[in-house]
Amino acid sequence: MTYWIGKDVDLFMTTEQALLGVSGNTATNGMSAVYSGQAWSTNIGTGDYFTIPNRTAGISGAIGNGSKITDVTGIDFSPSTVDENISFMGKNTNLTAEIKKAMTITITRKVSNPLFDYLYQHARDGVYTTTADASGTAATRYVFDGLTSSNNVNFGYRLYLRFASGTTAPTDETMVIRNCCVTSHSKTLTPDGATEETIELYSYVQPEIALGDATLTGATTTSEI
Repeated sequence: MTYWIGKDVDLFMTTEQALLGVSGNTATNGMSAVYSGQAWSTNIGTGDYFTIPNRTAGISGAIGNGSKITDVTGIDFSPSTVDENISFMGKNTNLTAEIKKAMTITITRKVSNPLFDYLYQHARDGVYTTTADASGTAATRYVFDGLTSSNNVNFGYRLYLRFASGTTAPTDETMVIRNCCVTSHSKTLTPDGATEETIELYSYVQPEIALGDATLTGATTTSEI
């Protein structure tokens, strides 16, 4: 387990879809898939227009500014593996086989809008299209229901953790956690302090680490899912 306070890490969030984002302002149920052409002018967590942009937004440039999560107070990252114990007849020692990687990231932030409320209620697994080419046409865009084949690389969200190093931001080391899905959400109410919320996401895809974000916006391959 690794824990960072908010000032040590810049946190960004996008969908895994190349053309579709998620917005809390365009659907009667509070959350829907939208085209990338819909503008976002403020960071995630500020203002009323709480939109999570598509994967190509990355973490830099004018569009990337809209993918930053503000008011973060703490980030808990727990990488692990899912193992299976196998017993063989006549053998005293069991075989422990690694089945897959497991990443859990817990974000705590001050509540400034209902973004994560809507995310947990309506779009826990992001958006996707019925084809892996990310066409994004109106006929194939969906809020992911978690019941579709996981070989579709478009599902889930992408989290970028950019570590402060004292140099210019574009060259700071960045870790990206791909194909994340929301597993829980809670709020802490206090009469004499700021209201905080915690959202937990999980991923079974190996993280990537690079300097800057130039190589961190490519789609996950089917072999990595």
